Amino acid sequence: MAGPLDGVRVLDLGRFIACPFCGMLLADLGAEVIRIERPGGGQDRYLGLLAPVGYSYGFTNQNRNKKGISLDFERNERARKILGELIKCSDVVIENFSPEAAKAIGITYEKLKAIRSDIIFAHVSAFGPDGPYSHSIGFDQVAKAMSGAMAVSGFPGPPTKEQTPHVDYLTACLTAVGVVSALYHRDKTGEGQMIDTALLQTAVTYMAPTIGEWETGGKRREQTGNRSPWTGPSDLYRTKDGRWVMLAIITNSIWRRFCRSIGREDLAEDPRFDSDLARWEHHDIIDPVVKEWVASQTAEEVIAAAEKIPIPCGICYEQTEVAGDPQVQARQMLAKVPYPDGSGEMPVTGLPIRMSGTPTSIDRSFPAVGEHNKEIYCGLLGYSKEDLTRLEEEGVI
Repeated sequence: MAGPLDGVRVLDLGRFIACPFCGMLLADLGAEVIRIERPGGGQDRYLGLLAPVGYSYGFTNQNRNKKGISLDFERNERARKILGELIKCSDVVIENFSPEAAKAIGITYEKLKAIRSDIIFAHVSAFGPDGPYSHSIGFDQVAKAMSGAMAVSGFPGPPTKEQTPHVDYLTACLTAVGVVSALYHRDKTGEGQMIDTALLQTAVTYMAPTIGEWETGGKRREQTGNRSPWTGPSDLYRTKDGRWVMLAIITNSIWRRFCRSIGREDLAEDPRFDSDLARWEHHDIIDPVVKEWVASQTAEEVIAAAEKIPIPCGICYEQTEVAGDPQVQARQMLAKVPYPDGSGEMPVTGLPIRMSGTPTSIDRSFPAVGEHNKEIYCGLLGYSKEDLTRLEEEGVI
């Protein structure tokens, strides 16, 4: 069965994470997503630790389900004309060039809508296309730093950057929502439009409650390590067998259930602990109780007890353990796709969006450089094989 975006063609000009992951989501939903990169491959194909296939692990994850072509539109005028031909027969263009680079190579909404009036154009940037930082470049970690997220993360001491690039991934998700909404709007009105998302906006968005604590409440958030601020007890606790488990004993009902289960009804009835904030303020009294309860059991025993109570709890896995978790396996949260040359398989993210009426699926692996050149240039644009050879010889594709 075709996905909900079947019939939609997307040109993915993105690099790194925020734009390519957006393209991957659209591809999962059934769109034909064509990843366009320079001859020889884009920068993100080879950035960081490389998988056995020779591409980065990030690239292989963010580009499965896409077709891939090569086109040197960043440096070659002939290639830009070909890009225009592709835009004419596409519905969506997504990119995350810096504003200056986008203008220099003609990747702007004004230029694109002159080619196709109802085009949907998604521009992902670090700071947005206006404002005093609009001409600056940046990455996930820069947005985290500027949003205040790093200052409140980690244990007391220097600011701390969490390693997962959540700002990139969330920006990609927001961009995909914008694209889908714009497609719905175009179906009703026939009008295209520009979607504008920015890493700093994303980072400030999820920091807004924390910023509000200071701006209106006058309360400065401190670094609390693994404890959740203003609530509790919620922390990582060490078990008898030396593992760590995360317990989130948040809300009065969960707190009372926990107290009853460990035979400490007195804590549940103590007026000092009658709210999450109150329990946070008295964590020096409560945390030792929880710590002792966890330390008396193995990790598996804690999980079993938590399920019986029930309270939110999970084992803090090492990187080496996640793929073996039975829930991860049951839900196929990770999948395997073949290398483009068929020599092996690569683990990639499973389907993050499930739909009952229009199922999503992983239908293709990540593309090799220019893997679909013949299909797109000869099939979609009508070029001859001789044209294709000439473009390759001239370094256009």
